[in-house]
Amino acid sequence: MSVHHAVAADPQTLREQLSRLPGVTTARELFTGPEPLPVDGMLAPVFTRGGLPRGEILSVTGTLALSFACAAAAKSTREQHWCAAVDTPELAVAGLAELGIDLEHFVHVRTPPADWQRVVSILLETFDLLIIAPPAAPSPQERQRLAAKVRERRASLIALGPMPGSSESCEVSVAGWDGLHAGTGRLRACTVRVRHPRTGEHLLTWPLTPGAPSVQQLPTASGAEAVASRPAHPQIQVIDGAG
Repeated sequence: MSVHHAVAADPQTLREQLSRLPGVTTARELFTGPEPLPVDGMLAPVFTRGGLPRGEILSVTGTLALSFACAAAAKSTREQHWCAAVDTPELAVAGLAELGIDLEHFVHVRTPPADWQRVVSILLETFDLLIIAPPAAPSPQERQRLAAKVRERRASLIALGPMPGSSESCEVSVAGWDGLHAGTGRLRACTVRVRHPRTGEHLLTWPLTPGAPSVQQLPTASGAEAVASRPAHPQIQVIDGAG
């Protein structure tokens, strides 16, 4: 019998040493956490690990917070991860389709303000990804319970609005419009500015006209194809949490 020695010279070296040990399957997660949920290619550079963090909370603020959250969730729904939007503003089928959301794996949940955390806790038992709009700023105790549940279930939670204690945050705003010239014409695209404290500032082109050319386009071509294959009259699944 021999003793395995691992010298913690730096995280990369230690990770490589631990990965060689038989039966150590979580060595990578000691440093990087669980694999993130996938996002469309143009969004990957926004996030520190190239996708939505699992077991953690992402806060999104700004005028386009909800649209950005749905765009970030789109690829996961197309890969059969379930997403629930809790107490968010009303969502339009056309808008979700343009963002690449698979409505067969998306649910909109309405719940009484006083009961939102209980409903979110129940949803975290089943859903991989939640987009929430808390009716009021959660108390420190509520944030701790929520963070513990998200971590336990290894889910991804996107909070619309500031959320102290979140592992990542994005501020999303309109940087410009394309299509109007001298007061005439039709809007064809919106340039979206996304600011992330660690990955910096990102400019994304949001097409407003189907098929409009764009260097940076949301969703990607694969997302558009997935949406095009959906039923002719898709519907958003709505659950009333008060029931």
